[in-house]
Amino acid sequence: MRKNYKKLLLMSLGLMAFGITGCGQEEEQPVTPAVNTTSTIGDITENTLKLSMNGSITEISCENFQEEGIAAENLEQYITNEIDTYNETRGASKITLVEYKEEDGVVKTAIQYSDLDTYNDFNNTDLEISVYNKAEVERLHEEDVAAHPKPVVYVEKTEVSEEELAAAGYSREDIEKMQETGSTEIASDTDAVATFTDASSDTTVTVDDISGDTYMMLTTEMDVNVIVNGGNVLYLNKYAQLDNENTADLSGEGTAIVVYKYNY
Repeated sequence: MRKNYKKLLLMSLGLMAFGITGCGQEEEQPVTPAVNTTSTIGDITENTLKLSMNGSITEISCENFQEEGIAAENLEQYITNEIDTYNETRGASKITLVEYKEEDGVVKTAIQYSDLDTYNDFNNTDLEISVYNKAEVERLHEEDVAAHPKPVVYVEKTEVSEEELAAAGYSREDIEKMQETGSTEIASDTDAVATFTDASSDTTVTVDDISGDTYMMLTTEMDVNVIVNGGNVLYLNKYAQLDNENTADLSGEGTAIVVYKYNY
């Protein structure tokens, strides 16, 4: 009965509108609301994190479920349920599914997180963002050197050329010092000091060459691309490469350090 009543009401309103337009007044054209068709995902094809000045993080995931033999029909609803459950548990809307695309088994999602803690909590990740900190860079560098020691090299200093030693990561001075001290391993100058690639000049600089009160620093072991919204990538360590002025490609092979700034 309620549906029939609603139908009659709509018909009645339609007749009234017809009567009004029949009295010589021009028919008013309906106003079509503006629709924002800008895609957050755009042409991105790799897992990417977009960092914003307000502290929010947008994660764009690109997964080919067809290659893995996984059906993706109910994935959007599953993601929505997971986000809703998280938000209800926290008592606030901390995560939002901004965009969902599925084509031929390739699923792309854009999920926005209100802050870094929410992103790490939801994904169980190790992403860290802070103001640039030289001491923290040096600590991470020491850990990396300890975790990735150079191979032991036994060689007489006259047996190889300087070019061959350089290719192996050792200088002739390194080998001489190794023989003098009896040590089987020695750190080169580049190991002793944390170095970065300067994004603006593609040259190598040391941690002592970087100074800036407004510089930000991202560290993670994730294999992901990072886009600095409204900013520029300034320096990258050996576990990251520059794609363009605001995008870095992190290898996931060690702790990547990306120093960047926002253009306030």
